[in-house]
Amino acid sequence: MKNQSLAKDRTEKASWLFIAPFVLMFIIFKLYPMIYGVVVSFWGRNSESKLTDTTFVWFENYQKVLTSSSFYQAFGHSIIFSIVYTVIIMAFGFLIAILLNKPFKGRTAIRTCFYIPYVTNMIAVGVVFKYLFNPTRGPVNAIFRLFDVAGPKWFNSTTLALPLTAIVAAWAAMAFNIITCLAGLQDIPEDMYEVGEIEGITFWQKIKYIILPQMAPTLFMLLTITLINSFKNYATIVGLTGGGPAGATKVVSLLIYDDAFKYMKFSIASAEGVIFTIFIILVNRIVTKVRSVWESR
Repeated sequence: MKNQSLAKDRTEKASWLFIAPFVLMFIIFKLYPMIYGVVVSFWGRNSESKLTDTTFVWFENYQKVLTSSSFYQAFGHSIIFSIVYTVIIMAFGFLIAILLNKPFKGRTAIRTCFYIPYVTNMIAVGVVFKYLFNPTRGPVNAIFRLFDVAGPKWFNSTTLALPLTAIVAAWAAMAFNIITCLAGLQDIPEDMYEVGEIEGITFWQKIKYIILPQMAPTLFMLLTITLINSFKNYATIVGLTGGGPAGATKVVSLLIYDDAFKYMKFSIASAEGVIFTIFIILVNRIVTKVRSVWESR
């Protein structure tokens, strides 16, 4: 018994030794900045001359944010970006995974091609797509000119820039959903497909009655991750539009950056971050509630 107790103590100590680096990094680079950011949101650091000010102004910064038209505009842009991004990734990632799950020649190479954008730097992706959709020199509008049609202005258009940016971001991030859905599809028993084929079900019926019920937990997990990632869209916006044209793609993440590091309004930026974080948590709570209702059916 004594030897077993010693072995258990050693195992526990070894476990703590292995997780200690992660816990330490989490505290330094995640937990401390989050707590500090919340505290700063109650201070008056809203000009370059007050960067060391620790005077509590309580909810004054939150009042300024919640009465700011620029915040609501950026908030609306983030919502539009999130909707386009999430719908594309969830729908196409799922359908592409179903197609790639079927055996065919060159399947491995095609799977690899879908994964390449996921590991590509988003700034590099932005440079490439800005060239492709350049209104005057880009190859996309060159196709329009072949038919004597003036192509759209794409990223220079106040109406097209935001959804197009979301589409590019979804294209670059879709690989994770595809790979996860592929793993989920391979866990579905083959006999379920065989019974369905005997019953003569169509492709869409197979998705509705076999694949969706079996993959519901995986899809809800992916939905949660995709929603969170849709609001973490800073690199995509900077790489493609920089928030332009005329602020048409300025989302909350870019607004927070500009307020903090361009205008030195650290307390305002912190308050914006706290409010937006609360919103994301509420959205995830709604998804969790929907998942509970779905699973209880």
